[in-house]
Amino acid sequence: MTHHKKPSQIGIFGDGQLALMLAESFTLKNLPFLALLQSDNSPLERTFPQAVTRDSARFVDECDVFTLENEFLKKDELLQILGAKSTQLFPAIDSYHHFADKISQRNLFQNLGLPSPKWMAVLSHTDLKNVTSRFSYPLIAKASSGGYDGKGVRVIKNEIELQSASEAFGYPLLVEEKVSLKTEVAQGFVRTKTGDMSFLPLVETLQQDGICHLVQYPANVSEKVMTAVQNALTRLADYPLVGIFNFEFFVDENDHVTINEGAPRPHNSQHLTIDASSVSQFDLVALALSQLPLPKVTTTPSIMVNILGQTTGKDVPLILPELPSSVKVTPKLYGKEKCAPGRKMGHVNLVDEDGTHDLKSLGEKILREYRL
Repeated sequence: MTHHKKPSQIGIFGDGQLALMLAESFTLKNLPFLALLQSDNSPLERTFPQAVTRDSARFVDECDVFTLENEFLKKDELLQILGAKSTQLFPAIDSYHHFADKISQRNLFQNLGLPSPKWMAVLSHTDLKNVTSRFSYPLIAKASSGGYDGKGVRVIKNEIELQSASEAFGYPLLVEEKVSLKTEVAQGFVRTKTGDMSFLPLVETLQQDGICHLVQYPANVSEKVMTAVQNALTRLADYPLVGIFNFEFFVDENDHVTINEGAPRPHNSQHLTIDASSVSQFDLVALALSQLPLPKVTTTPSIMVNILGQTTGKDVPLILPELPSSVKVTPKLYGKEKCAPGRKMGHVNLVDEDGTHDLKSLGEKILREYRL
C-alpha cells in the first residue's frame, strides 16, 4: 500500500494582491494554505474567504511553512509570532531582515561591494543639517520603511522641501543622489536552503512619478547591462540569500548599472511571468515551499501594463481598447472592492507568441485608452 505524504499547509503573511496570486498558484497545485489577514475586505479574503484568519495563534499552529507578500513586519515581530517555527519562513529570517527597511538594504549592498547611488542614513535632525555638505540638489528622500508605489519617496529641490520630507516620513530617512537615468531594469531569483535556484527574467520597466506603468521582456539593454545585473544577482545569491528576491536597477547614459532596492517577495515587475513564462514567480515559491526542484524559467516576448484606478467607486469594470486578435491578452483585476484614482487595481499581460507585434506600442495604447 502506497502512503502519500500530506502536503504541508502554507501560511501567508498578508492578504493583498500578491497574497492573492500566491494563493491562486497554491490552489492550482492543490497546496493547502491559510492567510493571516491584515486588512478588511481584502483581495485574498474576497476570493478565498474560507482560507483566512485574524488569529495569529491559529495561523502558526495550523501551518507548517510560511511565506509573505510584504516586508512591513520587522524581524523581531516575525520571530515573536512564529516562535519555534521561525525556521520555516521562506524567505529565511536571516535573509529577510536585510530588506525590512531601505537603510538595511543599502548596508547589505555596500558590504557586498555592489554599486548603488551615493546615499546617507539620516537618523536625526543633526544628520539632516549635514545633508547639504554631502549632496547637491536635487536629491531623493525616502522613508526607510513602509513606502511603496511612489509613496514615501520625494524629489527634493531645496532645504525647505528636505525639512518637509523629514517631518512627513520621520526618522530614519534615506537620502540619496538623484541619478540621471536612461532606463530601469529588474530581475530576481528564487533560492532554497540547499542552494537550488532559478533566475527570473531580466525585464525593463517604465516608471512615472515613482510608479511602474509598463514592464517589457526582453529588456532592450546592452550586453554590458545584462552582465552587470547578473554579476550583482550572483553575488547576492552567494551571500547567501534564501527565499524569493526581486531587485530594481538604475541604468545611466553610459550603461553604468547601480542597484536601487530589493524586495524579499514576489514583485510587480515579474507579473508577466504568469502568462509569458514556463513557470511564474508565484509557482517558483510554491515549488520551493514544497521542496521540489526549481526549473529554469523560459519567457516569451511580453509586456505587462499596470492598471491604476481612474474613478472612485465599487467594483468598477475594466474597459480595454481593441487589440490584435493574434496577441494573447490577459487582464487581471485584483478584486479590490473600492476603485480610487491612482490605486493599483490590476494588470494586463500581452504575450506575442509569434513574435510579429510591437508589444511596447500596444502596451502604451492600453495606458492611453483603458478605462477603469
